[in-house]
Amino acid sequence: MQPALMVDYRERRIIPLLEKTLDFNVANLQVGDFLIIRGDSCMLVERKESVDFVQSMLNNRLWEQMRRMLVDEVLGKKVVRRALVIHGSISEAIEDRNIGWNNVMGAMMDIQYNYRIPVFHAEDDDALLEFLRIAVKRELAGKNEEGIKELWARPIPKREMSDEDWRVYVLSSLPFVGEKLARKLLEHFGTIEKIARANIIELKKVPGIGDKKARRIYRVFH
Repeated sequence: MQPALMVDYRERRIIPLLEKTLDFNVANLQVGDFLIIRGDSCMLVERKESVDFVQSMLNNRLWEQMRRMLVDEVLGKKVVRRALVIHGSISEAIEDRNIGWNNVMGAMMDIQYNYRIPVFHAEDDDALLEFLRIAVKRELAGKNEEGIKELWARPIPKREMSDEDWRVYVLSSLPFVGEKLARKLLEHFGTIEKIARANIIELKKVPGIGDKKARRIYRVFH
């Protein structure tokens, strides 16, 4: 099976890094530096060294590059997502240059809001490799098309539950508290009322509850 990741042949410094961690093919990309292919569609990624990003802001070359990213197809694949990855330390890139964080943030917002291209920052090579690894994984799994998830929403169970199970259900909705810890709390205190009245020191006596969890639980009830 052909790798989903295509890398532009001009990415000579990055290709040896990728060989250690990812499957990919080298290609001649007319736009962008990486292409993540899924069926007939793709995600187009532009990588810019932080120094090059700052320099392209100064000479206005950045905006032509972003405009070119708005192509509809690359290698016959429909572009459904785009991303700009700034690679390297931005602080070092703006040092001793006639540019400040206000200019950098303004440029990022322009790219994000006006060009509709998400901006990511990879501080070093390891961060860049993780970005590409996760981007490939998410794209192939279709996770970038799932929409907003209610990660913390807990549907009310439809099955019949005992009073004890309902107490566990209520307690497991607290920060850092799952079903297992909820049962430990009830075993230790006996009732939800006593848990609600417990102070931080008393909560920390329950196995599995440290200072951070105890304080979060305490704040919910006080």
